[in-house]
Amino acid sequence: MRSGLPVKLRPSYPEAWNNLGMIAAQLGHPDEAIRDFQKSLAQRPQYVTALLNLGNVYRRERDFENALKCFDQAIRLRPDDAEVNYSFGMLYAQQGQLKQASTYLERAIELRPDYAEALNNLGVLYVREQDFVRAEESFKAGIRVAPQFDQSYLNLARLYTMKKDLQKAREVLLELLHMRPDDAAAKQALDALQ
Repeated sequence: MRSGLPVKLRPSYPEAWNNLGMIAAQLGHPDEAIRDFQKSLAQRPQYVTALLNLGNVYRRERDFENALKCFDQAIRLRPDDAEVNYSFGMLYAQQGQLKQASTYLERAIELRPDYAEALNNLGVLYVREQDFVRAEESFKAGIRVAPQFDQSYLNLARLYTMKKDLQKAREVLLELLHMRPDDAAAKQALDALQ
């Protein structure tokens, strides 16, 4: 799988192992990513970035126990880190523990108010809890802080569609298409409203 670029030049370089882990994860090779992140952490056990990356691979692989161990260690090291709180929130969301997920996502936003992904995913949690007012507020906040991030628009349009307010859904999608004329998901959603 590797391109033959050896890490032999600096085998005790935790950042290199972390970067290799990221590449493996992006290419869909979770076992290789896990090994690389573990090598990074063997060299620097308190390397929060590698802990988060490893925990997120475990979370995507539905190995929630190991993901929790990574995130627990990361939050002990950096309790006021938005990424750490976000990762915890996503772990709990994936397990359907919405109250805990909301708490961590809210904390991530408190630490980083322009965190569009956290605002969007908090809105999704509110939809799942059928708290549509707070969901709408969260999606709109995400649009305000990151107008190029399409997921908040798409989810706000879905919310309006659920509420049978097709005109508002259409307006949101047209606003997104004004910002990003080639957004395929927005075009598809708009076509579905016709």
